[in-house]
Amino acid sequence: MGTTKLKYSEIPAVRNYLLEQQEHRCALCNDVIEEGKAVLDHDHRSGIIRRVLHRGCNSLLGKIENNMARSEVNLIRLMKFADNIYEYVTNNTTDWIHPTHKTPEERKMKAYKKKKKPVKPGKGKY
Repeated sequence: MGTTKLKYSEIPAVRNYLLEQQEHRCALCNDVIEEGKAVLDHDHRSGIIRRVLHRGCNSLLGKIENNMARSEVNLIRLMKFADNIYEYVTNNTTDWIHPTHKTPEERKMKAYKKKKKPVKPGKGKY
């Protein structure tokens, strides 16, 4: 069977068909996709439609795919990376805080100071 290029008007029907086949679950995270949150994912190199994903999962996948070539990450390294994400973000800590990190109080103070900037001479309401 050959491939067929869809018309824009056909996207909802194909998305709904695939969503039914997937039992309304995201092909990546396997969580149920709520009404209006489903997107038709496709390979940007070939245009071939893959499956239906959550909007957020599709966005993250796009970021990963777009950066793989730039960062010299091949599929094997990507798989190792993905396998280690949970362990890494939950169990890797040190006793240092990065200098660019701001606590909620520091962010509030910065916003407050930004609002309190003095009016430059000649810029008043006269």
